Amino acid sequence: MRTLDYLRLGAAGMKSHKKRALVVVMIVGLLFGVVAAGAFFLQGLEQVALAEMLAPTEGKVPVMSSVDTRACGEDCEVAAEVGKIKEKIGEYGGEVVPAAVRQTAEGMFYAVDEGVFGEVFSGVKAEASGEDEAMTVVVSLKVAAELAGIEMPESGASVAERMVAIYKVREETLGRTVESETGARYEVAGILPGGVYATDLSLVYVGQSGNPLNMLFGQVKTGMSQSFGVGQAEDVDAEAIGMVLAVFEDIEAAEGYYRDGVNYCAEVDRMMGRCSEEYRYQVAAAVADPLGTYDNLQQVWSVFKIAAAVLVAIAALIALSTYVRLLGGDVKIIALYHAMGATGWQIRLVYLTYLVMLSALAVGFAVILGLGLAAGLSLVNMAALKDVFAMGFGVVTEEIWLVGWSGVIWWLAGALLVAAVLAVLLGNGNFASKEMAKRMK
Repeated sequence: MRTLDYLRLGAAGMKSHKKRALVVVMIVGLLFGVVAAGAFFLQGLEQVALAEMLAPTEGKVPVMSSVDTRACGEDCEVAAEVGKIKEKIGEYGGEVVPAAVRQTAEGMFYAVDEGVFGEVFSGVKAEASGEDEAMTVVVSLKVAAELAGIEMPESGASVAERMVAIYKVREETLGRTVESETGARYEVAGILPGGVYATDLSLVYVGQSGNPLNMLFGQVKTGMSQSFGVGQAEDVDAEAIGMVLAVFEDIEAAEGYYRDGVNYCAEVDRMMGRCSEEYRYQVAAAVADPLGTYDNLQQVWSVFKIAAAVLVAIAALIALSTYVRLLGGDVKIIALYHAMGATGWQIRLVYLTYLVMLSALAVGFAVILGLGLAAGLSLVNMAALKDVFAMGFGVVTEEIWLVGWSGVIWWLAGALLVAAVLAVLLGNGNFASKEMAKRMK
């Protein structure tokens, strides 16, 4: 038989047993759909949160490294340590960005002149400007409010009051020149994501303390963004005081650098003096907290994958037992195939095609169900998510859909494919002509 014949006979098998095929697809698809929904929702949260944090840098991850003098010791040679930091950055594919430190009455700014914020500084010259000219800056919403002298409500204010304040600061500062209380002028070229009223995306901040999704949303840390400006002649080279700004192409590369033994020491361990012997440098994201968020969500993924593996195994066993019963109930049809001259292997392939087609339909149903559930969760929480994103990042978003494609779906497809193959192998006796003859007596 040709491949087309196997497909035609497999489809005929499903057509002749519509009710049975529908039951199999529904039962298996429902179990797999729960796993798919969790995977889509978690992947969507990771993608949306990281995209928001990395939007100002067009997907790149700016990281600030500094010499930890407590680990380096009293005889620490800053220049030599900075050289080692730069070498380590190169090992992970990072690019060192020239930066300087500028201290003003309104706070400290890292002066950069290229590459970090894409087109935010496009057309702005890095040469020193006159005293009366505004300093072009990219800052968090909190800093923008301080530069403009806008007083924001306390954290205990209502959600509506806090949201009004966020909109007001964005409207009165973004793309405008503001004057601080000291008389200094700042041109706010961009607003960086960073905690305004929320340190994470938990819906507790918008009055939903009982929302079960808070355990997940709470893993997205909003962090704090550094303040940046265009370089001037009087600025102090950051490397001279042991600080190095670098940009990594993606979060995976930045995470590898962050987790390197010379850079990584949990805050609790640092406070207790329990860092490893090789630890020497402090590393943190320069914009929001994509590193902490990615780290947290990877731990969530680890737990989810264990739970998903258990559910997938259960669903696959149910599918396997169902498939075996399907084969056992088709004795007369299999006998008819033998009577028509089909070999045992040809009949096996017909039923393997039939079961694979059932598996494909089940996976398709699971994917549609999973996408629908993930989209439904996003829709139900849309208003709260928009508010908490504004409070956590200082951004204004129209819609937030936490739906992303996940490779976990290939687990589902693989599990059902294996179940189909095993069912044919376990039901081997159903396809032998002698065994069929005994069973037909």
